[in-house]
Amino acid sequence: MTQLSLHHISLPVRDLARSAEFYDYTLGLPRLPRPEFGFDGLWYGCGDGQLHLIVNPEGTYRNGPVTGRDIHFALSTKDFDGFIARLSAAGYSEDAAPDDPKRLRVQRDSDAGFAQVFLMDPDGHLVEINRARG
Repeated sequence: MTQLSLHHISLPVRDLARSAEFYDYTLGLPRLPRPEFGFDGLWYGCGDGQLHLIVNPEGTYRNGPVTGRDIHFALSTKDFDGFIARLSAAGYSEDAAPDDPKRLRVQRDSDAGFAQVFLMDPDGHLVEINRARG
């Protein structure tokens, strides 16, 4: 059977500068070169895969509280506690109100078998950061 691997995830964004600040500084992802497509966007490296941001105000955006039971993508880190501290320094908090866009949902002993934190990017896309195994 043909093996598949994840190449990239594309997310629509409303404000590229605002989203770039989140992915550049809050998450610390490295930018990748992007071809000229005739519309604005950015590419980021994520391990062996990529994250593509595409400016599209008419895109699909979610509303609602931070939960792990909605469409999301996940990134792993070997320094989970350090990453929680990084998010806290960027103004994210477990104590934020459920509808606060900077609310963290931390599960240190999740049923998945590894620690997880869920947060939203500036456009409401749900992001999971989990403790890398090994």
